Amino acid sequence: MKALAWKELRETLSIAVIAMLGYAALLVNLMGGRVFYWVPGLPKQPEDVPFVSGDFASVFTVVSFLLAVALGFRQSAWESSRGTYLFLLHRPLPRQAIFLTKLATGMGVLLFCAGVPIVVYGIWAMTPGCHAGPFEWSMTASAWRILLPMPLVYLGAFLSGLRPARWFGTRLLPLIASLALLIFMSMLRGWFLVLPLSLGLCGLLIVDVCFVARARDYA
Repeated sequence: MKALAWKELRETLSIAVIAMLGYAALLVNLMGGRVFYWVPGLPKQPEDVPFVSGDFASVFTVVSFLLAVALGFRQSAWESSRGTYLFLLHRPLPRQAIFLTKLATGMGVLLFCAGVPIVVYGIWAMTPGCHAGPFEWSMTASAWRILLPMPLVYLGAFLSGLRPARWFGTRLLPLIASLALLIFMSMLRGWFLVLPLSLGLCGLLIVDVCFVARARDYA
């Protein structure tokens, strides 16, 4: 399992690096640097109040969504296109353990990459002399609420890549459903609704992934 986890980390490293560059460009602009001011969609100046006013939430959501989708398809559809599932499933591990290891590694990469910019931006905001606006760590709650449902998108992309269906048919339904749930949860207020709903839906998707992984014909 350790070797499998390292394999997944190596194969998703390029996606993680690209995502971190996107987060870095966002933070540099918000911190007053004008290195990436020419990039369309990125904020051109610092926020008056970090995490509360400005474009952090919108750009952070887009980068995190793309990261989740790329990770999910890379770990599932890519294996199918390269024909490596047969080699992978012949390892001396139960099939469920193999896919749970892949999912744990992918979600770990997603949460780490998306969590780092929130922490870094918060540390910068709390440092005296960096900006004129107020800051409390409670202001980061909106960013964490954006990140919390992102594993749903990752699992939806993974399941879409794993399902043996037509791309122009029903194969993308899990990803579309995950996106709809993400939009719905973005309208909810309070952790007492978002947290249990996100955990419950993630559990259902993981069970579905394990079922498809067990029932699918990889020949």
